[in-house]
Amino acid sequence: MTERNAVLRRILAVVALAAVPLLFTPNAIPAYANAAPQEVVVNGNGAPATLSLDGTWACSVPSGYTWDIVEPTGACGSLNYRYRLRTPVTGLWACHIPFGWSYDSLRSTSACGTTGPYQYRLVG
Repeated sequence: MTERNAVLRRILAVVALAAVPLLFTPNAIPAYANAAPQEVVVNGNGAPATLSLDGTWACSVPSGYTWDIVEPTGACGSLNYRYRLRTPVTGLWACHIPFGWSYDSLRSTSACGTTGPYQYRLVG
């Protein structure tokens, strides 16, 4: 009987240790708040294609994207804002000039929140 109890104690210890990270994971940040990584899909002709994050909302801006609107949110944990992601293209009005891009015009706006009072028209 003691051997059976020892096995049960080990099993309970393993289960308890596996549950510890769940106790310290912040549940204030929902899974949908952060942008999902791009997924590879197959398009109509069988070639791989990439799903874009263009137009989605995220708590941070991944490499290769910019944003055109910032809004206050409680969905990003300690971050107070979320960004509408945009794929940089010539002519897009964006709150941030991504690496490798420049701009040919700017306009005053309140859409960019704390990032500044201007949007930039991107030129690739």
